[in-house]
Amino acid sequence: MSFSSRRRNYLLTPHRRDGLIEWMKSMLMHSFVLDALETTGADTFSHFEMLIDEHRQWDADDGDAKPSRLKQLVPTAGKFHTHLPLRRAFEAYNAKYGLTKRKHICISFNE
Repeated sequence: MSFSSRRRNYLLTPHRRDGLIEWMKSMLMHSFVLDALETTGADTFSHFEMLIDEHRQWDADDGDAKPSRLKQLVPTAGKFHTHLPLRRAFEAYNAKYGLTKRKHICISFNE
């Protein structure tokens, strides 16, 4: 059985990454490394929520000359059409899967 070159070289090609998700993961990594995710995880998601709401307001004002703080941190961030209750979502996901109880496995892209 032969495989296509695309399938053979799948691991060799760079994959698309979402800049916002990668930035969020990097912000959460500090808390994980310092073993402080249990105390700071929900607050970090509240901060993400605040930045996204500020970015939505900036977009609604037709984008002032100065970019939003989120756009400065993540230049690839696009438009957000609805409010994202990230803190509430994190708390629900954490209650089910115990993200903050982990000691050796950090949060992945899929989570």
